[in-house]
Amino acid sequence: MNDRLHTSFWVEAHVRTCFGADMPTFVVAKGDAERGGILLKVNCFQQGINLYEQAMDFDGNKMWRHLGAFEASAERDADMLLQKKRQFDADMWLLEIEDQKGIYTLDAPLSAF
Repeated sequence: MNDRLHTSFWVEAHVRTCFGADMPTFVVAKGDAERGGILLKVNCFQQGINLYEQAMDFDGNKMWRHLGAFEASAERDADMLLQKKRQFDADMWLLEIEDQKGIYTLDAPLSAF
């Protein structure tokens, strides 16, 4: 038996959680509903853009990997990086979170690597 939460279920819950916190969130690209990876684009507008990729540690615990920080004027560069990631793995989901107040927090630890 597999007790892993389906990706589509997590995405739906996360979108609702973000909207409830006044952070509009959009599914830019859908991936595999059961086991797809997740990419996050957290757009803080004037404060810039942060990109994250969901990962697992050696013990199978969820964590996030920071893919980069971009100035607001470099949004195109951020989008190109995300596009490359999705070209490599089309099963990945891409969510864009609009965080005007800079209050978004990840739901798992950030990888040190």
